[in-house]
Amino acid sequence: MKKYTKQFITALLFMIGLVCILLAASYVTVPKNNDPDSGIEQIDANGVLGEKPGTVDVLFLGDSEAHSTFVPLRIWSDTGYTSYNCGTGDQTLDYSYTLLKRVTKNQDLKIVFLEANAIYNLESKEILYAKLCDMLPVFRYHNRWKTLKRDDFTQKPEYTWTDPDKGYRFITDIVPCEEPEYLDQDYTDEKARIRPVNLYYVKRIKKLCDKKDIKLVLISSPSTSYFTYKRHNRTTALASELDCEFIDMNMMSEELGIDWSKDTRDEGSHLNYAGACKTTDWLSEYLTQTGLLTNHKEDPAYASWNDALAVFEDILEK
Repeated sequence: MKKYTKQFITALLFMIGLVCILLAASYVTVPKNNDPDSGIEQIDANGVLGEKPGTVDVLFLGDSEAHSTFVPLRIWSDTGYTSYNCGTGDQTLDYSYTLLKRVTKNQDLKIVFLEANAIYNLESKEILYAKLCDMLPVFRYHNRWKTLKRDDFTQKPEYTWTDPDKGYRFITDIVPCEEPEYLDQDYTDEKARIRPVNLYYVKRIKKLCDKKDIKLVLISSPSTSYFTYKRHNRTTALASELDCEFIDMNMMSEELGIDWSKDTRDEGSHLNYAGACKTTDWLSEYLTQTGLLTNHKEDPAYASWNDALAVFEDILEK
C-alpha cells in the first residue's frame, strides 16, 4: 500500500509541477500588446481591446459573413454610435464567447449582434483544445518562443492598438453572382440541426449578455451560399427559445436593394463594400429605433472616431 501511495504522490507532484510550468509559460507567451507586431491572434478582431474603456456600444460577432457585412465607421458617420466588428473567418461560437468575455471587461456594451451562420460552424472535437487554450494560453501562443523579448517575462498585457477600420474587412472587388435567385429554392417547414455544442455556446453568450444587461440580436447576412430555409426556420425558433430578436437579411431583398451583379466580391458568398453599405445603412436606422444608444459625435472624448472616419473617407476617395 505504501508503494502505491508513494507512486500516487509522485505522480500528483509531477502534475502540479507541470501545471505550474505551463502557467508560467502562459504568462510569458501571452502577447503584451495587441498591435500587429505583438503576435496576438485575429489582430483585427482583437483591435477592440485597444479602444478606450466604456466607449464601444455595439459589437458584431461571428464568421466572415459578419466581417464583410457591417461597417462601424459608416454607422458612426450616420448616427454617432460606436460599434466594433469582431467578425473573423470561420469564427466558431466558443471564440465568439471568448471575444465577448474579453470585450465586456472594459466596455459597457448595449447591443451585441451575433451572425447566425456561426451557429452552424462548431464541432465538438474543437472544444477541448479551445478550452485548453483559454486556461493555458501557451498552447495558443507556443510559436512566440521564437520572438520573445525581455519585457515578455516581466510586463503585464497592456492593449494600445485598435484597427483603423474598427474590425471591418474593406473590399471593393466585384465578382457577380450568376444565379442570384437563391430565395427561389423550394420552401420547407423543416428545421436545420444545431449541434449540442453550438446550442451550449449560444446559450452562454445569451447568459453573459443578460448578466451585463446587453441586448442580443441574432442576424443573418445576405448570402447566396449559406442561406437555406431550414436554417432560417431553426434560427427563428432558437431566437424564440432565447427570447431575443432574429434579423434575417436574406428575407429583406427589396428593402435592402442588394444587387448580386454588383454587391458581392465572390459570386454571392460575401458582400463587398457596396453591398455592406446597404446593410449598414439599414442597421443604422434599426439602431436608432432601439432608443438604446447615444450620439457621441460632438463629444470630445470620442474625437478619435472622427479622426478614424476622416482617414476612412480619404481611402474611399482614392
